[in-house]
Amino acid sequence: MVTTKTELRKQKILDTATKVFAQRGFQEATITEIAKEAKVSEASIYEYFSTKEGLLFSIPARSSRELFEVMAFHLKLIRGAGNKLRAIVYLLMDSYQNHPEFAAVLMLFLKHNKKFLDTSGHHVIKEGVRQITRVIEEGIESGEFRGDLNPYLTRAMVLGTIEHLVTNWVMTGHPDSLIQFVDPLIDSLLAGIEQADATTK
Repeated sequence: MVTTKTELRKQKILDTATKVFAQRGFQEATITEIAKEAKVSEASIYEYFSTKEGLLFSIPARSSRELFEVMAFHLKLIRGAGNKLRAIVYLLMDSYQNHPEFAAVLMLFLKHNKKFLDTSGHHVIKEGVRQITRVIEEGIESGEFRGDLNPYLTRAMVLGTIEHLVTNWVMTGHPDSLIQFVDPLIDSLLAGIEQADATTK
């Protein structure tokens, strides 16, 4: 894929804005300091983004799309819905761990912003997390998961737990690693949603 100079400049602005918003907070950060940090003019920023809020809302689209494309690729190679859920949680936690500034912007400034719901970035995320729903439905259909599960509520439990852990992590810096939560989280979830073995009934 050929990346143009224009696309590189735009991505540099987005990367810089992510850093500044994470460090300063959305309200306190200014286009002036983002431009200075990115070594571009303020006019260049406004060429791509009409407002500071528009710049904020543009941050998740590309990185989220790349993450969910990687996720879709890996899920094709994994057998079993439980194993797929473990992979999904690992990939999400690993991504947040390796991109703490993006995690901070997403959890602290975007997740609870109603205007974000109508943006392309949110639509990318919404479509991406449907992979979780499909895995849960797959587990129900195969008999691996209980037949009375509500896929939407089960997905909400997974995402809600992740968001709580990541939000606490970006705010406090503790614990050092998010990855340590992957197995305990999935083991607890699977204990509640896996179909009981017929021989143990």
